[in-house]
Amino acid sequence: MSKVGIVTDSTNCLPADLIKQYDIHVAPYHLILEGKVYLDQIEITPAEFWKMFKGLKNLPTTGVPSPGSYADIFTELAKSTNDIVCLIISHALSAAYKSATAAREMVMAEHPGLNIELIDTKNSVGALGFVVLEAARAAQAGKSLNAVVKIAQDMIPKVKYIAAFDTLKYLIRGGRAPKSAIVGELVGVKPLIGIGILSDNGLVDSLGRERGKKKAMQRLVELVKEHTDTDNPLHIMVHYTDNIEDGEKLREMVIAQCNCAEIYMTDLTPVMTTHTGPSVALSFYSD
Repeated sequence: MSKVGIVTDSTNCLPADLIKQYDIHVAPYHLILEGKVYLDQIEITPAEFWKMFKGLKNLPTTGVPSPGSYADIFTELAKSTNDIVCLIISHALSAAYKSATAAREMVMAEHPGLNIELIDTKNSVGALGFVVLEAARAAQAGKSLNAVVKIAQDMIPKVKYIAAFDTLKYLIRGGRAPKSAIVGELVGVKPLIGIGILSDNGLVDSLGRERGKKKAMQRLVELVKEHTDTDNPLHIMVHYTDNIEDGEKLREMVIAQCNCAEIYMTDLTPVMTTHTGPSVALSFYSD
């Protein structure tokens, strides 16, 4: 029997080598810059995005993967497997689940016997990525469709995403800011947000504010320790945007203060950065 096919969207922020190693199929978001549409991580890289960002006359906008993008992936996988698991960014933050649902109905009608399971991960960024990674590892090990689905569902309440932003204005503009978000901001004060920290509804929660980048990064590390079982090894993904040095500093802090079973560092995709602006973030869970 062929292994279960694993599908996700481009907000997962997994390192490219892991996506390749575990044969993870990615439906790209769309990024619209000055009227031109780019496929996230395919037609524009984070470095290219930041180079263009500084000279934009209009702020960029984004679009979810089309039903056609998902359908093309499902159809291609149907040539080699009867079972597919599609792991999607929080339904509360994006219409990607609706897009994947339309594709699922279309492709399953054309391929009797094909099973496509859609899973709302209730998270995003590396937290989504960790759910995808564990599902892909299970699939590569030859686990059944039901087993892969259970592993993914068991991961969802464990994974967390936290971030320190320079400003909340991008998140507010995109309609994804916490309800308690403050429009007026103080210079040098970094707002902190999280998903899966205060609630399990897949929405963004406010986690307070810290003055200065160093204090904000230390608070992120403290939040990791507060929301995991530190007696067990931690799995952590460090994310950065326009400044890799920030990512490296945060990674060093994590390694010094946490017992890590695995740690990765990735830049946020252009589509994610459109909604966050300059930031540093952590995605994590404990065994």
